[in-house]
Amino acid sequence: MSKELQTPQQSSEEVDLGQLFKLIGNAFDRFFKFIESIFKGIFHVVLLLLTHFYKRFVWYVGAVVLGVVAGFIIDKNSDTLYGANMYIETNFNSARQVYENLKEMHQLAYEDKDSIELANRLNITPSEAASLKGFYIEPDIDENKRSEMYSLYFSRLDSITQLEMTYDKFKDALTDYNFNIHRIGVASINKSIFKKIEKKFEEELVNNTYLEELKNVNQENLTRKEQSLSIQVKKTDSLIDMYLKIRMKESDKEAGNQSGTTLYMGDADSGNLVVDESKVLDKRLDLESQLRGVFKDKVEQDHVVNVLAGFPKTGYDISDWTSKKKIVLPIVLLGLTLILFVLLGISKYIKEQTK
Repeated sequence: MSKELQTPQQSSEEVDLGQLFKLIGNAFDRFFKFIESIFKGIFHVVLLLLTHFYKRFVWYVGAVVLGVVAGFIIDKNSDTLYGANMYIETNFNSARQVYENLKEMHQLAYEDKDSIELANRLNITPSEAASLKGFYIEPDIDENKRSEMYSLYFSRLDSITQLEMTYDKFKDALTDYNFNIHRIGVASINKSIFKKIEKKFEEELVNNTYLEELKNVNQENLTRKEQSLSIQVKKTDSLIDMYLKIRMKESDKEAGNQSGTTLYMGDADSGNLVVDESKVLDKRLDLESQLRGVFKDKVEQDHVVNVLAGFPKTGYDISDWTSKKKIVLPIVLLGLTLILFVLLGISKYIKEQTK
């Protein structure tokens, strides 16, 4: 009876749903079979590789042993590459000149291999100059310093430009010349040459008449400023002594007696009998602070380039693993052995297909 009451539309919907579920089930079945085939393929490849290496184990072990032995012999007879770093601080915007000079010296050592010219520059023998393999320089970047530079730069911008300037834009716009501290690296096969070239190397970093004149003028200006501040400090000391004497003299007077010597300074109120010497003392402290700053500037700006950290007495091994033949040769021979057997297998397969 219920079947008779069922409309054709309901029957059609049940058929559509059944087909839909069947399609979904087939899709999942194909998907899982696809995943299964992938794992089967991987397992088959791994099994073939294990079988291949197992059958030819002696060949591969022999290739690795031969590579290690040959690599040790080559490394023992080869020169070790040593390196050392120097940290410098550039003054008077001299970073560009330093980079140019380093590029030239690197050209002489690494590409031209001109040991004669390099020996004359660094005051060493040609054989020692021939041991130099390269000169490198890069800024010693401190993220905190870069943030301070951005903060100072951002504070100088107008309100409209501040909306457009982000830290990432500022960071991308920076060049190596914007930093004052740089790391210089030298590579050599002579472990003890770094201290020998240090003094002359410092002189060769900057060879620019304009920068030298600028440094000399700056030192003269600092010397004049030091002399001027010293004179002001002495005069301030004299004023303080004078005011103290006036204090003592006024204290001996009777209360209410306003006769006697009265000194006024600057905006001092004429109703006051004695000038407060604490203001003069503050001025003296300020002058002394400026004087200490001048002393510091004279030391920091005494050279166009300041050496913050010189070369160590001996260099250290900077060779990477790719230059170690005892590591590279076993890998190369192992790879060549594998390629050889693969080619033999392909050749055998082609012959069988031809027959």
